[in-house]
Amino acid sequence: MSPSTASDPWPPAHCPPLAWPTLASQNERFAWYRAVIEAYAQLWEEHVTQTKMAPVGEKDLTDLENRLGCALPPALRAYHQTLGALSLAETLCSVAESDTPIQPLLEAFPAIEDIAENEDQLSLAHELIVFSDYLGNGNMFCFHRKTGEVYYFDHDGGAMLTCFFPSPQNYLDALMIRCLAEIHQETADEASEESILAQRFGQQLVRKWLY
Repeated sequence: MSPSTASDPWPPAHCPPLAWPTLASQNERFAWYRAVIEAYAQLWEEHVTQTKMAPVGEKDLTDLENRLGCALPPALRAYHQTLGALSLAETLCSVAESDTPIQPLLEAFPAIEDIAENEDQLSLAHELIVFSDYLGNGNMFCFHRKTGEVYYFDHDGGAMLTCFFPSPQNYLDALMIRCLAEIHQETADEASEESILAQRFGQQLVRKWLY
């Protein structure tokens, strides 16, 4: 994908660099998120998948938490309440009922009952809530309803459930890097994205995610 108007300067002036920023507060973090999302929306301008800000109201968030029987992790709740953009480098699940809602892993992928290797794995799966559909291939990111930890559900091979991040905030930060890698694709490549993510999360985890 390339910018919709070739004569426009690219990346846009407000777009952050492809690098981890120094963030002293949540206000700074959400300002960074917003700048990344706005540039990403320009990248996909007039495309059917163009992202848009869609903040979610308190009632919808509370209704979802009542359906789930647990609270959303604070960072994920704040993201949907403040920004709510879903179509990014990966697809975030929606608060409202939709084709890709935030929902228990066992509802999103019922066949896990058949492919779980043992009772401990199945017991863990029962505690997980899907909040990112990754690339629509059946692999998903989930948060643990009690601890808030983020697990990667991978039905393609290797470990089925891998603990990736302490909280959705780490995932959202990494997702912004993934968006920036697309925005800066003319001057960066997959190796750049992988290297930047590996700085923070380690090569082994990043390779499982990206490959």
